[in-house]
Amino acid sequence: MKVKVISRFGAVVILLSTGCQEGIVYRQPQDIVFPDSNVSYSRHVEPFLRLTCTFSGCHSASDRIPLDSYVALFQTPGLVIVGHPERSRLNQVLDGQLAHPPVFQHRITDNHRRGMAQWVREGALNN
Repeated sequence: MKVKVISRFGAVVILLSTGCQEGIVYRQPQDIVFPDSNVSYSRHVEPFLRLTCTFSGCHSASDRIPLDSYVALFQTPGLVIVGHPERSRLNQVLDGQLAHPPVFQHRITDNHRRGMAQWVREGALNN
């Protein structure tokens, strides 16, 4: 599966495609729906983080806590603790247990919170 991010006129669009076929277009976080199980990093987690967190000055590659790649999620100790969403700082921020500026909190749904927790619970795989 290929992930393509297009930034045009201040908007970010993520295009997902498998092989030569057209894929899903995510224009806003609400377009992303996490399944109850078998959460995929490439289909769910990465697009969710890109549309809610990885802007310059927030959590891009050049920021203190980057969230812009699978590897980056594991470079900050305690951010993702495989198998334990209740102990992972990323999930604690999403759940409102840890303080965070409320920039995009209104765009994060309960489905996103449950899906991110399920991804961590399932092993936080790069799938």
